[in-house]
Amino acid sequence: MQRRSLIGAVLFCVVLFSAAPQDWDLALLDTARDVDYLTRAEKDVILELNMVRSDPRKYADLYIKPRIAYFNGNLFSEPGRSIGLMTNEGATAVEECYQALINMQPVPLLYPEQGLSLAAKDHVLDTGKTGRVGHTSSDGSTMGGRLNRYGKWAGSAGENISYGNDRARDIVVQLLIDDGVSSRRHRTNNMSEVFTCIGVAVGKHAGYGSMCVLDFAGTYTGN
Repeated sequence: MQRRSLIGAVLFCVVLFSAAPQDWDLALLDTARDVDYLTRAEKDVILELNMVRSDPRKYADLYIKPRIAYFNGNLFSEPGRSIGLMTNEGATAVEECYQALINMQPVPLLYPEQGLSLAAKDHVLDTGKTGRVGHTSSDGSTMGGRLNRYGKWAGSAGENISYGNDRARDIVVQLLIDDGVSSRRHRTNNMSEVFTCIGVAVGKHAGYGSMCVLDFAGTYTGN
């Protein structure tokens, strides 16, 4: 079985301060379904986030807890996949994520903002082609600078980056478990009640194969 490392596969930054129907109200949760500037994969990331934000306990029971059984030490081997993932913490991180989610209360849904997605897309296009990782673009721009190109955010803003996954559930679960990140700040961003707006961009990455940038804001007003 092939193995690949997840070390360095997720990054976070905070500035200033394909879903299954399983009784989810998808008409309510799929807040990006009618926008025309997102791909289906990008829309699915928003839907997936709204699923876990609307019912953390149910999401944990359905999609986090079953993963615990697929570990052999730190190697995660999911049925139906030929490539095993070598993690930092093994099942411990998954168990911790499960316990955290089942004790969380629902938080407000996220709604798409085009300016946030444009900022996220800029970073995917810039860093994906070179294999660069991190929140600073090749021109030196930070997340805040990219967000300000297309509008103004208020309250708070944050950015998560996932590498190596192009499927919505894999992206969201990776960021929720936050293997190897002691602060679990990606999970905090995903589940923060102060964020109401989101932009998503999924694209290719020269080093990890794929990447996804998620930009969050308390409020956002486009130019």
